[in-house]
Amino acid sequence: MRLRNKNWVNTYIEENKKHLITNHKKLHPKSFFKKNKKYFLEIGCGKGEFIINNALKYPYYNYVAIEKEATVIGVALKKAISLLGEDFLNIKFLNSYAEKLLDIFASKSFDGIYLNFSDPWSKSRHYKKRLTYIMFLNIYYDLLKKGGVVEIKTDNDNLYKFSLEQIHKSKFIIVFNSEDIYDDKENIENNIASEYEKKFYSLNQKIKKIIIKK
Repeated sequence: MRLRNKNWVNTYIEENKKHLITNHKKLHPKSFFKKNKKYFLEIGCGKGEFIINNALKYPYYNYVAIEKEATVIGVALKKAISLLGEDFLNIKFLNSYAEKLLDIFASKSFDGIYLNFSDPWSKSRHYKKRLTYIMFLNIYYDLLKKGGVVEIKTDNDNLYKFSLEQIHKSKFIIVFNSEDIYDDKENIENNIASEYEKKFYSLNQKIKKIIIKK
């Protein structure tokens, strides 16, 4: 997600850095969360709507939200503080790249990983940058505990098809696959939508979802 640079972001992040992960040395989430419960990672958290609503609905779980753009992290952090208060404990934000995840986190750290409406990188020459490319799937496999899952949502047909192709090359097994999750009410009974999901659904785009398991 690209946003114009905002002058207040760097100062705001510095003032609220207790909510950020700044020590990048093969961490396990239990080292910076007080509640030793389940741990979930969202890669590309955008403005934070999905991860914040998860934290509100499941206060006994812990969440890490990663974004490569500092401006986006600042916006998501500000939103979290406005909705959860200054002393929330079950979300940590990380300003980094998905390629570096194995340098930052220890193996078998997470119970689940979320990929919500990732950049489809539409040009064919950019396929290795897609977050469901086999290289990234191998990273997720290492980061997940046994039985851990990756949940993938997209409105993009080509990314959906590409993701399935890559998954079949990986060690993961597919446990759920829908080309239109809103076509079956059971699929959305506990659904938490990101800002992008709400936008695309309002435009009558089909929301596709894949869940894969280690």
